[in-house]
Amino acid sequence: MADNRGPALAAVLIVLLVLSLISTALRFYSMGVILKRFYVEDWLALVSLVLYCVYTACALLGVHYGVGQHVDDVAPLDRPKAVMWRWIATLFYIVIAWLVKLVVGFFLLRICSHKRWQRITLWVLMSVVSVFNVIYIFIAIFACHPVERTWTRYDPTPQEGHCNSTSFATIPTYIAAFLNVLADWILPLLPATLVWKAKMETRKKVSVCAVMALGSLASIASIVRIPYAYGILDNPDYLYTFQPIAVWSTVEIGVGLTASSLATLTPLFRKIKVFGSTGQTNPTGGVDSQFQGRKPVGLPSVDKESAQRGDTAQTPVSLLKPKPEPDVEALEGASQASDEIELYPFRIPPGRA
Repeated sequence: MADNRGPALAAVLIVLLVLSLISTALRFYSMGVILKRFYVEDWLALVSLVLYCVYTACALLGVHYGVGQHVDDVAPLDRPKAVMWRWIATLFYIVIAWLVKLVVGFFLLRICSHKRWQRITLWVLMSVVSVFNVIYIFIAIFACHPVERTWTRYDPTPQEGHCNSTSFATIPTYIAAFLNVLADWILPLLPATLVWKAKMETRKKVSVCAVMALGSLASIASIVRIPYAYGILDNPDYLYTFQPIAVWSTVEIGVGLTASSLATLTPLFRKIKVFGSTGQTNPTGGVDSQFQGRKPVGLPSVDKESAQRGDTAQTPVSLLKPKPEPDVEALEGASQASDEIELYPFRIPPGRA
């Protein structure tokens, strides 16, 4: 039986597609149904998801025609088809990896809006990643002249043309991997310190930081895929050796897209009480969390004569209720849109970092 890595690649593609669909659908429900609003990063997430579905379809077609198998086990007429779908999937990978960075970047611009140095860092990082990826896409598209030479050179009767040198193909790949790793670590670290200093429950801090840290897992895939870069170059077994880099590339963008959506589900978690009480009366008779730690509010004094005749009706009902605490975050962030405070409850007011 021939050694075939194709089924393993197909399994990774399908599993991560399902995870991305679920997490992004929850994001759309949280933003569109619960909050009834969409931000720039949400539209970018929608575009990323559509492109990710196309990427998965192209990669599965590549597997169908022989990606993951030894070249000798693939029919000669199927080899150029496998390389063509591999090439198309690679272009979608570059675009999706770029868009995922922008999704996370625009999201963080909202929760780090009061720190000028953080905003500058985010804009510089997003600009550098964008400029490079535009160049990288053109390099990948025009790696051969004519473009069809990319896959027709593996045809039994190859088309005339030429392709770029090996070094010209590997250098952009290594630079892209370096930028992806750098972005995957910088993006979650920027708000992590602010979240940890925020005045919120430790459980909620841990949950928020854990979601942000998920994005860093994509950097592990970026690092692991570097040694397999040779799989995209000319070599005798070009379909078989490409499978590892295809797997880790899929993990990188799949995990990145999933994590970027999970980070926006706070309104949904609040609705289903994942982060605790919603502020209503505790059915067990205990003190509700919204009243814990507050000083008791003194009741109005009633003189003895009034008490004897039962004349307490004039006591204002409002005085018997605990006085609500002012919303410090809303007061200090009055210059910011109120919807951002609702969407990002872990947003740090100026002066609290």
